[in-house]
Amino acid sequence: MRLRLALILLIALGSVSCETEYSYTAVTADRVDIHEVVECDFAETDEGWEQYTCVPVFSNMDPSAQEWERDGIGTFDIVQREIFGAPFYQLWYSGVGGSTASSGQEIGYAVSMDGVDWTRHPWNPVLTRGTSAGSFDRDDAQVGCVAFDGDAGVFHLWYTGTNGGGVGTTFGHATSRDGIFWDKDLLNPLDPFGGTASPLSRVWGCDALYEDGQFHFWVGGLTRTGTDLSTSAYDIGYLSTVDGANFFGDGNVVLSHTGFGSDAFDAQGVHRPSVFTFGDEDSTENRYWMLYAGYETVTASQPSPSGLIFISTEGEQLGMASAPTPDAGWTKLYDGEPVPLDFSGEKAADAPRAFFINGRLHVFFNDTFYDPIDGTEVSGIGLGISPFPVVPEEAG
Repeated sequence: MRLRLALILLIALGSVSCETEYSYTAVTADRVDIHEVVECDFAETDEGWEQYTCVPVFSNMDPSAQEWERDGIGTFDIVQREIFGAPFYQLWYSGVGGSTASSGQEIGYAVSMDGVDWTRHPWNPVLTRGTSAGSFDRDDAQVGCVAFDGDAGVFHLWYTGTNGGGVGTTFGHATSRDGIFWDKDLLNPLDPFGGTASPLSRVWGCDALYEDGQFHFWVGGLTRTGTDLSTSAYDIGYLSTVDGANFFGDGNVVLSHTGFGSDAFDAQGVHRPSVFTFGDEDSTENRYWMLYAGYETVTASQPSPSGLIFISTEGEQLGMASAPTPDAGWTKLYDGEPVPLDFSGEKAADAPRAFFINGRLHVFFNDTFYDPIDGTEVSGIGLGISPFPVVPEEAG
């Protein structure tokens, strides 16, 4: 098994082709449908969406979970590549240490052939916190986003690091050839918005897409009016980078929260973007598609003079938007309503990761889950799917 996975990691990425006239049945005619390769059923929700019923597909209570992740599974990202006509998933995730481990989050790695059955790497965590008192990630290292440079054969990881005795939570970058051994950037910590007029600051979530020799970089940051923390909100901006550490652009906001006083699901926050492409590069139709986390309430506080700002959110649901270009023209879909994915029914869906695979949209996301036997809360990742870009009549 290990040899097979090692060989798979060395195989070049294939690409999904799209016809000029999109046909769901044509795309999936000779492809394996996810319904046929997983053990459990998908339950219909609304608008053609379905939720996998055996959830979470990855959790802190898995038999293979270790003490360093026993208290919870946090933010994550997935790189999906096509191998011999089938999807192959690589997952990097934040784990919260258990009772016998030192406190703080670190980053682990797992792989899957179907997005449901995951194998953790035996050397987890693969990226650990800094060891010196001055390390920007001394207390926490938490996944922001991961992307693969197919030209150079290099994985890029952007993550948040926390040093409670220093500047608080800042942003970092690391690179790897295999996704397991990571080199932290000597320029860490980074400020993607440094030197720009962007209203965004304090990065916590991002997504990157490699195209034409550069990474498109969408980043969720905090906006506020002056120093007034009561007006804090999350918005999503756009930058680009070639090396992962130096950013270009003005950090303009491309997707905004609906607004204070609104009853919208994303009234005070749009955050943690996940972007994929669909369609030909020369098409006049929207080519870039984003799943994002929407927050009804964002609360920022600064309880001590240390400079640390604490952020809490309520009413987390997932939204969707699209645009013709990566840096402008983003429009919210579903008439501004959330997509119908919410396993717990508690408005706790967060941190989506979206992929267009075999004619369907696959969305992995954090949510709250409960053990069906004893009712204890489980921290992990769920999976939802939908035909894309529309629900075809012939698919029912």
